[in-house]
Amino acid sequence: MTDEAHSLPAAAGSQPSGEDTKLRGDTTYATPAHAVPGQAQGPWYTRILPTAGRGVRRFGLWLAAWGRRLAPSPFLWVGIVLGFGTSLLVWESVLLLGIVAWLLGVWLWVARGNSVLVALGLGIVLGWLPMLFFFVNSLPHTMIGLPGVEYDL
Repeated sequence: MTDEAHSLPAAAGSQPSGEDTKLRGDTTYATPAHAVPGQAQGPWYTRILPTAGRGVRRFGLWLAAWGRRLAPSPFLWVGIVLGFGTSLLVWESVLLLGIVAWLLGVWLWVARGNSVLVALGLGIVLGWLPMLFFFVNSLPHTMIGLPGVEYDL
């Protein structure tokens, strides 16, 4: 564009030519689409991937920050050992204990900024998961399997 397109109209005494009237006459400017609330900029499917990418990136940054905070904590590793080393008689109770400790830890983290119980509860739950898959899933009396499978007790 030229500078003439952005200049002020001619003085009141001069008459603009027909071409100038089209360019600089009484013009109304349309509001851009992004400035109108509730109006989309394009079809929904063009906004899904960038939005999902931003969400995944934010979740990754959040997870990395918590990983850096909890990985060096001895309470996480003690919790993993406790969760993995439980007997089969109390494995459900240990999972509930881990979830309750984790939730109490989140409450303490919000209230006081203390991440000890978060690390311990998360460690118990993370240590409990491999014990569930490796040991309990291999036992036929637990009845874990596809629907309709009859187990020979």
